[in-house]
Amino acid sequence: MSAGDLNIVHASALVQVHDSGTARRGATQGELDIITDGAIAIRGGIIVAVGDTHSVLSEHFDHDVPMINARGRTVLPGLVECHSHPIFDGERHDEYAERLGGASLAEVAAKGGGIWRSVVATRAADDTTLLARLTAAYARVLAGGVTTLEVKSGYGLTVAEELRALRLLDASRASTPIQLAVTFLGAHVVPRFSEVVGDLGDDVVQRGVDYTHLIDTEMLPAVVAQGLAEFQDVTVEDGFFTPAQALQLIRRSHQLGLPVRVHADAWKPSEGWRTAVQGGAISAEHLTYTPDAEILDVGAADTVAVLLPIAELIYMTDRRANARLFIDQQVPVAIATDYCSSIHATSLLNTLATAAPWFRMTPGEVIVGATLNAAYSLGRQATCGSLDVGKRGDVIVVDCPHPEEICLAVGAPVLDHVVIAGTLHS
Repeated sequence: MSAGDLNIVHASALVQVHDSGTARRGATQGELDIITDGAIAIRGGIIVAVGDTHSVLSEHFDHDVPMINARGRTVLPGLVECHSHPIFDGERHDEYAERLGGASLAEVAAKGGGIWRSVVATRAADDTTLLARLTAAYARVLAGGVTTLEVKSGYGLTVAEELRALRLLDASRASTPIQLAVTFLGAHVVPRFSEVVGDLGDDVVQRGVDYTHLIDTEMLPAVVAQGLAEFQDVTVEDGFFTPAQALQLIRRSHQLGLPVRVHADAWKPSEGWRTAVQGGAISAEHLTYTPDAEILDVGAADTVAVLLPIAELIYMTDRRANARLFIDQQVPVAIATDYCSSIHATSLLNTLATAAPWFRMTPGEVIVGATLNAAYSLGRQATCGSLDVGKRGDVIVVDCPHPEEICLAVGAPVLDHVVIAGTLHS
């Protein structure tokens, strides 16, 4: 027996989410490809067989290979979390309490709250503190069924601090078996102070112009030279970065060979979805306030719409992303938690149970959204997101006989096992 050898057998429902070479969209968004009495064989960390138990064991039974009997259980691809901001310090629970008591986001921000509060705290934290927080967060994320995780910077907002965040995110791989995809988010918000030009002043528009120029000319080249980030993320929001500024950074990123993700329309309609598709972004994330007319006008797209139900719940938005319209328009949809300094949701498995009723998506649609489509949004479809021969052996076993039951157990689906590359981690 070698490391990463494992058989999982007798699953009541083995959810393959077969990868046919493209993200799921339209009618295919909810197809799960369920195998009853299913089994999977993993050798050397790679899936070598998927099918019914009799067929798999006839070729891959070995007394020396560990075996999980999944009778009465659902076996799924390891979940893929494609939107998180785990590197931060400081607490913001008091802000949420204030907003629940009636305070507006603007009122909280006026008192020094919001993202800028996290920026100040993160800049002040030492490396050891930030790495310890990452390790603790990863343990909770793993317990929620995630085997591949996108991790963004974005609480530094200077060249030095963003490079530090990316370096620490890369170093944090040693503290978790989860596969990490690192994203540079210098264009998170426009900071109040720049290391290059000093106090950016009270002119919000000019601050945005100056900071966009800093990212374009200083940050992006330094990030690419560092060689740790797999993506750049750019925010398109009124009062943050305009569509024109975002497109400037997207084009620069493509020139430097760095694929792009986009934060879009989280707070109000900002042409974020149109900008992301126009710029060839691999994903657009949030999309809470994307107008229906804009979704219809843009039509079918390869850009993955990453929807964040817990963010909408915590931010108490008066609108929800129109998942059904995106699906009807042949846009692939993914689901993520938005774990960050203001949203401490780490269980993607539990998030699926919220996403289904929140967006009126079927269980199959949200499961595909947290597996195959999420993998495509990270460019990781060759290694994860489905239970296909040749992919890494990332699997979760859930204590329910059918995957639809996951969406009936809000806050309570029992995760029996998490397997990464054929190795059991819980």
